Amino acid sequence: MFFKRSITAIRNFPRNYCSKSTLSEDEIQKFSKMANEWWDINGPFNGLHSLNQLRVPFVRKGISSYQKSAVKNATPASLLAGCSILDVGCGGGILSESLGRLGATVTAIDPSEENVAAASLHAQKLMLNNVTYEVNSVENFKNLNPTTHFDAITASEVIEHVENPEFFIQTCTDLLKPGGSLFITTINRTAASWALAIGAAEYVLTVVPKGTHDWNKFVTPDELNFFITKNNCQLRQLHGMAYNPFTNKWHWSKCTSVNYALHATKSVHN
Repeated sequence: MFFKRSITAIRNFPRNYCSKSTLSEDEIQKFSKMANEWWDINGPFNGLHSLNQLRVPFVRKGISSYQKSAVKNATPASLLAGCSILDVGCGGGILSESLGRLGATVTAIDPSEENVAAASLHAQKLMLNNVTYEVNSVENFKNLNPTTHFDAITASEVIEHVENPEFFIQTCTDLLKPGGSLFITTINRTAASWALAIGAAEYVLTVVPKGTHDWNKFVTPDELNFFITKNNCQLRQLHGMAYNPFTNKWHWSKCTSVNYALHATKSVHN
C-alpha cells in the first residue's frame, strides 16, 4: 500500500484541464475538515463503517456472480484475488481497505489530500500492499491513465456530493473493462429522504454532521438507471437499504425511497 500523489496535484491543475468537472470545492473542504475522524468508529462516519456489512458482500457477490473470470485466482481466504477495483471518492479508505483484505487490487482516489493522507496512514498499519491511494478526481485520473481499465468500480456515498452526476457516471463507465461492474450506493431524492437523511439524521439525532447533504443533489434510481443505460451498461441489481441509528445497523429493504444500492455491468459489445 502506498499514497501516490497525482502527477498534477488535484487542487493545482487548471480548471480547464478537463472540459467538464465533477469537483465541488465546498464538498472537498467539508470532508477535508473531518479527515482525522474517518477511523473513529464512534465518530461522524460510524454509519459508513457499519455500511460495510452490506456493501462489501454486495460488491463481492456481484463480481462473483457476473464476472467469474475476474476472480479466477480467488481462494476462500482471498475471495476477490485477481480482481482490479477503482474506488472513487474513497474518503478515509473504509471501503477500500475491506476490498483489499478480500484480495482485490484496489486503486482508491479522492480529491481531498487530507482524506487520502488519513487513509494511507491507517492502511500502513495493516500493510495492505494491494491498496494504492491517490489524490485525484475521476476525470483527471482517466485523462492521466487513458489505457487503464478496471474489473469493477465502486462509488459509495459519493455521487450525491459531486457536480454533474451524469458526467460522473460516464467517466466511471469509461474506466470499466467490457463486462465490468459498477457499484453505487447513494440516497434517493424524495420527501422521505429529506425527512430521514437530513431532518432526522443531521438535525434531530445528529448522527451525521449538519450540512453533510444537499437534498437537491440526491439522485433518483430512475435517473441513475438512465445514466448507466446511456453509457452502455445494464442494470443488474437495485436494492433499498435501511439504517437504524440507535443500533448502528443496516439491513436490506424493498423500499428505495431513502438509501439504495445499484449494480450495473458494462456491455461487452460496443
